[in-house]
Amino acid sequence: MQYRSSLSILIAAALAACGPNRPDLAPAPGAMPAPPGPGAGAMGSDAGVTIEARAGAWRGVPQNLEAESIPLLVEITNDSDRPLRVRYNDMMLVAPDGRTFHAIAPFRVEGRVTERVDAVPFVARRFRVAPYLSRIFPIYDPWTGNFVFDRVYYDRYAPSIVRVDLPTADMIRMALPEGVIEPGGRITGFLYFEDVEDLNIPSVDFTANLVDARTGESFGKVEIPFKVQ
Repeated sequence: MQYRSSLSILIAAALAACGPNRPDLAPAPGAMPAPPGPGAGAMGSDAGVTIEARAGAWRGVPQNLEAESIPLLVEITNDSDRPLRVRYNDMMLVAPDGRTFHAIAPFRVEGRVTERVDAVPFVARRFRVAPYLSRIFPIYDPWTGNFVFDRVYYDRYAPSIVRVDLPTADMIRMALPEGVIEPGGRITGFLYFEDVEDLNIPSVDFTANLVDARTGESFGKVEIPFKVQ
């Protein structure tokens, strides 16, 4: 196992992961707002099918998933008279120049993020954390007296970061599954997309092709505009 030579790197990594990253997407001006819920959502409808898509709604492990992927929380309601096919290749982000990014099956998401190890919330009474660890363990008040940082110990044993390989169990458990929504049915879950933040794309449309599961016939399309932040 490799270790860094300074606790400052550990602290910097932990501070960077103190909360979820800023979402890569936000509903575009003019998008139809979704009802109140987690994250920032917009919605669209066609042919009796309504879809809500929410950015910034991820609350699982890893906390900072949006450093590597775009998780969109999607709810699909089928009020049509057709059984609606749900397949990852029917749902995509489409850029103005035509570039298309299909939803990635959760077990095929690849990558690695750095993750903060939160303090385990054991019951503590009259406890104050060492002052140089107070930013890493914010649930405890810091000790204000003398508490010397043992650099020799930390140079040997303090890991710089914790790395989390994707996908995590939460990503698979909370994913939107493929299948069929019968008339009157509904399904909610996360879709995962390639991170487009650094591709000079100003906006994308979340697009879902509506396909009859029984006949394979396309009977509509839902498009929800998002801006790339």
